[in-house]
Amino acid sequence: MKRLILLFAVVVILIVTGGLTAQITAQGGELKIPGTIRQTNNPDASALDMTGWKAEQLFLAVGFILFNLIGIAVTIMAIFWFLNWQVKSVKAGRASQTAESSPVQTE
Repeated sequence: MKRLILLFAVVVILIVTGGLTAQITAQGGELKIPGTIRQTNNPDASALDMTGWKAEQLFLAVGFILFNLIGIAVTIMAIFWFLNWQVKSVKAGRASQTAESSPVQTE
C-alpha cells in the first residue's frame, strides 16, 4: 500500500512539472502562474511589481533564512540531546550507587 501511495505521489509530481514545462514553452519561456510575484523592467512601477533581479534576491533571501533556521534547529536539537544524555547518565549513576550502598537482605 505504501509503495502504491509513493508511486501515485511521484506520478502526480511528474504530471504537474510536465504541465508547468509545457506552459513555459508555450509562452515563449515566460511562466505566468496565478498568485506569483509580478515582474516588470520598470523599477518605478507599483509596489506590488518587482524587477527580475529583485525577485531573485527575494527568493535567495528567503532560501537563506530557511536554510539557517533549519541549521539552528539541528544545532539546538544536538545540544539538548547531549544534555539529556548527561542527565540520564547521572541518574543511572546515582541509582547504581544507591543500590550498592543499601544493605542486602539474605534469608
